[in-house]
Amino acid sequence: MSKRWKIINGTVFCVWIALLALLLYKNYTGGPLEKPGALSDAFGKETYWYDIYAGDKKVGYASTNIEKAGNEIIIRHEREMKVRKNGKDSVLFEKLKCLSSLSYSIKSFEYSSFFQNESGIKLRGEVDSDTIIFFLESAEKRKVHKIPKKDFYFPITIIPVLVQQKPAADATFTIPFLNIATLSIDDVRVVLEEIRPIKAGIDIFSLYKFKAGSAFLWANEKGIIIKEASPSGITLYSQIETIAKDPADRILFDYTSLPFFKSEKIITDPEKLKKLKVRIKGLHLDPMLYEHSLITLKDDILAIGKEEAEEIKKRSYTLPHKDDTLSRYLKADEWALSDDKNVKGNALNMSVIEKKDAFRLASYLNSNLYFTIKPIPISVLFNSRDLFTSRFGDYIGRTVMYASFARAAGLPTRLIGGLVYRDGYFYFHTWPEIWFDRWVPVDPTLAQFPADVTHIPLKEGTLKDITSIVNDLKSIHIEILEAS
Repeated sequence: MSKRWKIINGTVFCVWIALLALLLYKNYTGGPLEKPGALSDAFGKETYWYDIYAGDKKVGYASTNIEKAGNEIIIRHEREMKVRKNGKDSVLFEKLKCLSSLSYSIKSFEYSSFFQNESGIKLRGEVDSDTIIFFLESAEKRKVHKIPKKDFYFPITIIPVLVQQKPAADATFTIPFLNIATLSIDDVRVVLEEIRPIKAGIDIFSLYKFKAGSAFLWANEKGIIIKEASPSGITLYSQIETIAKDPADRILFDYTSLPFFKSEKIITDPEKLKKLKVRIKGLHLDPMLYEHSLITLKDDILAIGKEEAEEIKKRSYTLPHKDDTLSRYLKADEWALSDDKNVKGNALNMSVIEKKDAFRLASYLNSNLYFTIKPIPISVLFNSRDLFTSRFGDYIGRTVMYASFARAAGLPTRLIGGLVYRDGYFYFHTWPEIWFDRWVPVDPTLAQFPADVTHIPLKEGTLKDITSIVNDLKSIHIEILEAS
């Protein structure tokens, strides 16, 4: 491989990482790939954005635009990334435009890679009736290279093909990929390592994890890549546009590896339960978390009770709450920015509209945030300013925004991280608890007021605190002892 590719701290790093990470690894063989079907009209035109991280440090962003045009698919990928070149900081720009058939096979492509204020490298490929012609141009030379025609793919076009076939875990495929280093079409072994459920809003989706050599790609049910990791330590995470373009570092929250636990007992209608008793092994449970609530802890067994909304309503009060012992649940922190001008202004307006009644405001916030925060899984932690602007955030975002608005209006609120039951599994989840003479769980993600008893609180604190328990959850065992 040419020295021109050695661009990050002396580590060989393929500049095609966002789309072509699979191509430069050792080739393998596997089962044959079935001929993919044609793209349906439902695909439409979409743009997907990504954060680019080196370890836990953000180094750039990428975007992929996919559009159906007649009998062809047009894919445009652009990337901007900070790198070290010759001991100095620089910015690497990459652009790829590729044209494929409705069955995803590549018909032509144009690719360029260049550092800021440099000419860089350009590569163009054309497929005719029996030949693939490559035109390579750099500052040093120009080159034309021809090889016999053969269908080939890029990762961004093959992943939808694989997902479309609804493969089982451990399914293995042989994929003809373009090897940019040799300008040849090589067969690469791609394995579907895992299919796991992911909770987003009220729905459960499937997440597909593929491996090729030392590269990993995660895709959703539409075949859209939502994460890509290379052995060089560079990882792409699906992101919304405004955050992707923001160079600021944020704390990563990798939802693709969240633990989930199959329940030994199926609950048909969790919202109708009045009591849940569970045993949790492998995790220290803090007794103070369950004080002043309808939850009791004995040894490793939690008994969770529930009361109806009408009973909570009887204990309502005028906002703001006056008890100084709860003052810390009214204060802003670095995530729940209840003192932010926009947050506070909106919260006070909502409080006035709800006649400063604690119960009415709490109920309104629950339904309002269910509809206004779009449940898209996000790979970083957002504060309420990010959420107020973007309106994206799923359960973590809704929890933070609820706490921000509620605290700003004078309603004591704490953030909870734990587990929730959905469709036969327990998943990591977050939700707010509000004060009505005791802590009452509510859930603006599942539209529950109050939340059902399958909400199992395990951690209280700031957003960083309640999400920090994810790794601890991976070794626990949960058993339902009673559900009535």
